[in-house]
Amino acid sequence: MGCLSRLKVALCLCLAFAQAQAGVILSGTRQVYAEVRREITVQVRNDDQQAARLVQVWMDDGDARQLAEHSEVPFSISPPVFRLDPGKSQSIRLAYTREPLAGDRESLFWLNVLEVPPQTRPAQTEAEEERQNQLRFAFRIRTKVFFRPRGLASNAHDAPGQLTWTLHTGKPAVLRVTNPSPFHVTFHEVALVMGGQAVPTEQQGMVAPYASLDLALPPLVQTVPADARVQFQYIDDFGGFSVPRWAPL
Repeated sequence: MGCLSRLKVALCLCLAFAQAQAGVILSGTRQVYAEVRREITVQVRNDDQQAARLVQVWMDDGDARQLAEHSEVPFSISPPVFRLDPGKSQSIRLAYTREPLAGDRESLFWLNVLEVPPQTRPAQTEAEEERQNQLRFAFRIRTKVFFRPRGLASNAHDAPGQLTWTLHTGKPAVLRVTNPSPFHVTFHEVALVMGGQAVPTEQQGMVAPYASLDLALPPLVQTVPADARVQFQYIDDFGGFSVPRWAPL
């Protein structure tokens, strides 16, 4: 297998690996790009004090399998590839290229940061070299980028208070949350509260602008008292968790 083929295999395999051992970290768990900005800056740091990393950066519009060479989003990134020495940081600039996007709601994109860990020793055989090339491309960070067009009538901080909740019993029972605002709302925790007992949903998730999201409840939830309500926490623009909020059904 040639070097280029091994690289493509390694890039595909990287999507399946966890990033728990990654040396590269980002400033923030999400980015908000206001249309009025010419560009935004994201800091990337090599937290490994011993070894350098080669870093590749690209964006996608929601397909986690999309590689850098197939990315077609209205943003330019500088620099797209760079070396990051031990303990050092690098600023990445994201610039909107002014191609048309929805003007009445946020658009969601994803920032991908792929790091190449160093080889521990020279490969002795072709098979060992191939194995090392795959492992070098094992770690990727993928975070949300919210593009916020100018002129939206409301404020992102007010969006969680505009959500409406309904309960649909069945197999499974689900909490349906409807978002009438132009902003995404990402949940940290959601629970159905009945008689003082909180029953968490089986997942959290994110509800898009002018859309609904169904959150499955445990099978035991089939009958619900009239005074049941929803308790939830959301994630703000800075990646922090809100205080618990309450909402009627």
